[in-house]
Amino acid sequence: MKPSAILLLIGTTLTTTFLVPTSVQASEYSAARANSVRLVWRHSMHQHLYHTHRGSRYSKHLGVRYGRNTEDITWLTNAHEKLYDKRTHKAAIYYHVNSFDGRHGGWIWRGYLIPGGATVKPNPTNKPSVDPGQEQGQRFDNAVRSLFPGTVNDDALRSQASAAINPSDGERSPRVPAGQIYIRLYNQVAHPTIQSYREALITAGYSAAKLATFKNWHIGVATQTDREFGEGVNFGDVAIYLAPQQ
Repeated sequence: MKPSAILLLIGTTLTTTFLVPTSVQASEYSAARANSVRLVWRHSMHQHLYHTHRGSRYSKHLGVRYGRNTEDITWLTNAHEKLYDKRTHKAAIYYHVNSFDGRHGGWIWRGYLIPGGATVKPNPTNKPSVDPGQEQGQRFDNAVRSLFPGTVNDDALRSQASAAINPSDGERSPRVPAGQIYIRLYNQVAHPTIQSYREALITAGYSAAKLATFKNWHIGVATQTDREFGEGVNFGDVAIYLAPQQ
């Protein structure tokens, strides 16, 4: 067989098996992949625990690849969708998942998901394992909270902020309960600092004097630290929820 024919055969094989995510590294966005599928249906679903170290996480139409599932971590479902491949004339179901800390998410082909949480591996050093992205996010969160003097950190508000900064592909607007205040800061620099966040707050209409009025309020802060999240969310973006003291 001629080399050109072999290449054509390989290309055809890759095309016909496209719909199932693989662990092969791909570009951040693929217009061909996004245009080759059609949404059949998309619905919310009950929360279920899964884990996997195979495949990748995508945006809702598979155009953006957020990252490969190289670590066996626990995922929590909240939605599912059925996509029809226009070329193979086959359909597949994807689940939308988020990690427990809310910092990572995306759509994963359900064939890669294994029921149940991931097994926690023992740490022989007896030192807690820290996700570099999570550690960085905590530093950013602390920097932003320090700009609201006298406020009280609130885990429930932190969960709301995490859901707002990690949307399901931008489908839902953040929910703001009555009496609460929601602030979204859009990061404009490669390496956020406390000064850049202070400037972002001023741009959003929150001077130092106004921030001081939130003393004794409860606060929840979440920062996006996934550089490949895409879909209108950038590295360093921050979601903030404030609620008056009860």
